[in-house]
Amino acid sequence: MPKVVTMTHAHSNTVLYCLYGFYEHGLLRKELAHVFTNRETTIDNWIRVCESTGTFGRAQTSNPKKFPDDHRKWFCEYYSSNPLAYLDETQDAFQHAYNLSISKSSVWWIKHDCGLTWKVLERRAMHIKEQDDF
Repeated sequence: MPKVVTMTHAHSNTVLYCLYGFYEHGLLRKELAHVFTNRETTIDNWIRVCESTGTFGRAQTSNPKKFPDDHRKWFCEYYSSNPLAYLDETQDAFQHAYNLSISKSSVWWIKHDCGLTWKVLERRAMHIKEQDDF
């Protein structure tokens, strides 16, 4: 059977089912490696992590955010008043307001942290246009 998808990390459900097969059904590591299309060393790592930490998911990182909450609030307010602003326009406005450099990818991430996806912003712009028409 050909591999359709190759990923670098297994989903946590996959690890859970693998551990379930190992502990509850007594399947061998070799059998699990074949069923879940992973190497035996990967299965061993999952079992080792489960036994040492008691969990089966990947570790969560707690990186401090580079931009504080007041800067993030500024982005939310900016996009409320300018729903169709491009990333570079928002980047320039932020740099002018705070004299700090910011990348377009950081603008994108902060925008999404505020819950402002492209679809949300598009709907807001359409709502503003409807209000202008009436």
